[in-house]
Amino acid sequence: MKLRVDRDRLADAVAVVGPTVPRRPSIPVLAGIRLRAEPDSASVAGFDYEISSHATITDAVVDEPGAALVSGRLLTDIAKALPPQPVELSDNGDRLEIVCGPSRFALPLMTVEDYPDLPPSPAAVGAVNHSDLRDAVAQVVVAAGRDDTLPMLTGINIEFHPSFLRLVSTDRFRIAIRELRWEPVAAMGNSRPTSMLVPARALAETSKTLTGPRIEIASVPGQAILGLATDEQHHTMRTLDMPYAPYERYLETTRTASARMRSAPLIAAIKRVSLLSPKGAQVRLTFAATTARLSAGGDNEGSAEESIGCEFDGEPLTIAFNPRYLLEGLTAAHAEIVEIALNGPTRAAILRATDREPDGKRRDGLIYVLMPVRLPD
Repeated sequence: MKLRVDRDRLADAVAVVGPTVPRRPSIPVLAGIRLRAEPDSASVAGFDYEISSHATITDAVVDEPGAALVSGRLLTDIAKALPPQPVELSDNGDRLEIVCGPSRFALPLMTVEDYPDLPPSPAAVGAVNHSDLRDAVAQVVVAAGRDDTLPMLTGINIEFHPSFLRLVSTDRFRIAIRELRWEPVAAMGNSRPTSMLVPARALAETSKTLTGPRIEIASVPGQAILGLATDEQHHTMRTLDMPYAPYERYLETTRTASARMRSAPLIAAIKRVSLLSPKGAQVRLTFAATTARLSAGGDNEGSAEESIGCEFDGEPLTIAFNPRYLLEGLTAAHAEIVEIALNGPTRAAILRATDREPDGKRRDGLIYVLMPVRLPD
């Protein structure tokens, strides 16, 4: 194998597949990144049996087709550090030589024949704007569970509706929901999936590495694989084969009060007041007609209070939240103004962004359902 590539093209491609390489591989070859040179193209790939990533290196000049497998960690570090000059990669039998201007590296080759085949790319079921998908995943991933003993809660559930996708995550204490427009493939008809539960960390990492304005979403009916693809990248993720937790009832309950306020002052006040919250347990919010008073702490550990302006509709009430969960929801909303819908101090609250598009329509935004914590006696 021998080829010449642009330094930035190589670095970008390796950066795409690098996160796929497992830190503790189940078999040694999975610690590698596979390079492949064909007469008219070159590519790199990573795979850990759960996630696969494949990136094409555009404008590569292939002198000798072939394939090589080298340490993913070393190749990733080297590709980032190369000087801005053309790169030559060649297989000399037991080493992959990388030459870039004055820099020269020789990496031991792993047995490329032992590297498993990547899953085939499934057929596209629709397409979505890249930035919309990236932003939506980043917003809902904050509520995904991190306890691997409850795998259902570690995923993001993707619901496929005729004109939009709905992404949902929950760790039992909060629910994050985000809808985004998509273009389904009309020919799929009833064969399009209704929902897929995707590991949250894998989806979040992949959505950040994707490039290009348009992302194809792919799946195979009856197979637990989700695909995301652009012209130069192909990713697959093994989905979680289990039903998702029902959540709709938390959205259907009528709220008896609501508060509208600016996000930035609220976030800043929570950060200050929660300094006096023992172990970050709770911050109390007392709502009245034009103010929201935040408080934390007590007689023994000290206390903190701060009031900010708000528009409140309903009977005055006090409710308490875990400050970290509340902050993560407010931060993920990316909104100038938020509305918190309430139904008493013991029922779930719903946080929504209320920003609008220039034409006056409400902007697609995060819906964040948060369970309160018990108020002190």
